[in-house]
Amino acid sequence: MHRSSYNKMRYFRDNYLNPDDKLKILDIGSFDRDGDYNYGLLLNEKKWTYHGLDLEEGNNVDIVIENPYDWKEIENETYDVVISGQAFEHIEYFWLTLEQVRRVLKPGGLICIIVPSSGPVHRNPYDCYRFNQNGMKAMAKYINFTVLETGHNSRDPPWHDSYLIAKKPENGSIEDLEYKMSTLEKKLDLILDQLDI
Repeated sequence: MHRSSYNKMRYFRDNYLNPDDKLKILDIGSFDRDGDYNYGLLLNEKKWTYHGLDLEEGNNVDIVIENPYDWKEIENETYDVVISGQAFEHIEYFWLTLEQVRRVLKPGGLICIIVPSSGPVHRNPYDCYRFNQNGMKAMAKYINFTVLETGHNSRDPPWHDSYLIAKKPENGSIEDLEYKMSTLEKKLDLILDQLDI
């Protein structure tokens, strides 16, 4: 992870998280190869519980998942905050991972995702995407989250990170009900396709 990503996550921590609140925080793609910067060091408040999630064991990893698109290791609505820095560009079907983010996040919970908008190829094992601010807004729209803030760091060559800070709707809100209805419609369409009706 590079310094500007670490600084942006510090910005999120300082402006959106209260050290007096009891928070469970999940970090997607937390494996720290370099040991220089990891969000676990940044999010170590007394009342906060930090869990790093990745596909392999290693430094700063607490939860190893078998499938990036089906986190059976984590129950529904477990976390207050889900974060990720420099991981989504490596996820082939990141929208399926976003569905898992929505599932494990509590109603009213926050996400902060930081990704490059440019920069050289850096496979891990894949390097699939670069995101601009509209792409970040589209992520939130896909899982029906309210965008609180997006931005772009134009002074950080070569990565020029984009970021998204968004909020999951509360249970029972119109946005939450709309998302649940659209999800049911998609499932029904799949079933009907399988039955060839």
